[in-house]
Amino acid sequence: MEAGYSEKVDELCDRYSLEGFVKAKESEVHFLESRFLNLHELLIDDIFWVDVADSLQAATSYIEGCKVVGLDCEWKPNYIKGSKPNKVSIMQIASEKVAFVFDLIKLYDEVPEVLNNCLARIFQSPRILKLGYNFQCDTHQLSRSYQNLDCFKSYEMLLDIQKVFKEPCGGLSGLVKKILGAGLNKTRRNSNWEQRPLTQQQLEYAALDAVVLVHLFQHVRNHSHPAGAQGSDVKMEWKSHIASQISDTNKSWKKEVRSKKKYEAKMGNPKSS
Repeated sequence: MEAGYSEKVDELCDRYSLEGFVKAKESEVHFLESRFLNLHELLIDDIFWVDVADSLQAATSYIEGCKVVGLDCEWKPNYIKGSKPNKVSIMQIASEKVAFVFDLIKLYDEVPEVLNNCLARIFQSPRILKLGYNFQCDTHQLSRSYQNLDCFKSYEMLLDIQKVFKEPCGGLSGLVKKILGAGLNKTRRNSNWEQRPLTQQQLEYAALDAVVLVHLFQHVRNHSHPAGAQGSDVKMEWKSHIASQISDTNKSWKKEVRSKKKYEAKMGNPKSS
């Protein structure tokens, strides 16, 4: 069988939710494993599906205890020329060992206020370093998809891994192959992300895209440039790439908080009056 054929069959089956077809996978399984990074190689403990308020609150509490997390999003591709992109379907947030896959469509329909509050706590936390890859595209799609939510309009401590390496060629898969020795199997990227439940393969694909960002960051923090690169003996500089974006609403709120604190400090200090 021609290399890559089975991945295309899998992609078509997922995209059109075809049932009754035998996916052409078995004959290439060892070949694929030798080419692509496997989620289990990163020793991840678990993947959690988040689609109700209780699991959303629990996931948020866990993430707030992390220093570094990877972020990614998926949405169903739209093949109709001139039409708008589909709404972002899921968002993945992962630590080194645990990945959470948020069902944004269901959570927004059922508990929009809880969703907005929880994601704001994550996105706007100055204590959590959020990693993305070309995440400006994702934040744009998130804001467009959920215009009534404020949580996607502001963020703090966001680091775009793509900008750190400054190597857009090959995308995330090419970068992962260069740094970790094996690329990412991207055949499920264009699958139907609005189908429920998602397949196990989709869940693992989604989780891997977020988890691998944490591993790339560990390389950035602990190592120098990739072997053979110019200046490979020099540590990679990444702190200057950390970005924040504060909406006008949040600016006004933060300004009010700062003014209140200054007033309280002044009233509590006789020498300043």
